[in-house]
Amino acid sequence: MTRLALMIISMAMLAITGCMRDAEQAMTEEEALTTVDQHALELAEAAGTDSAPEPRPRFDVPCDDRSGRHNGLYQVERRYWLDNLPIEDNQQTFDDVYTFWSGQGYDIIRDVRDRELARVLTARTDGFTIRLLERDDGRLSIKSTSPCIRTSESPSDT
Repeated sequence: MTRLALMIISMAMLAITGCMRDAEQAMTEEEALTTVDQHALELAEAAGTDSAPEPRPRFDVPCDDRSGRHNGLYQVERRYWLDNLPIEDNQQTFDDVYTFWSGQGYDIIRDVRDRELARVLTARTDGFTIRLLERDDGRLSIKSTSPCIRTSESPSDT
């Protein structure tokens, strides 16, 4: 591949990445929270529960730039408990969620379904990250996180 072709590809990738960052930053805090909740509800439904997961308080995670400094943006994160599913069905729950995410085109980034009482399944879609986790007591939780956005926590000069 020629040097010019590599340069054009690199510039295109930078432009695409920049557009993605702009789109993520343009998302409102309310839109991010709504989508975080929606992903958790979809996961709970795929897991076979007939009731909404129990949310824990919202948490905003600071985002860092490439040099490790806080860039003024935050990820909206919420955790939920799936307490109404029998522990003995956890393996099937993880398999059902994996099938759902795969069918929806989610990018499965971590798949540890083969360890009893230590299972974890993590996926990404549209900049959001969703995780199903099994604690050592068999209790299941969901963590749903938005891309980095401007929130009420963000300084006004960023």
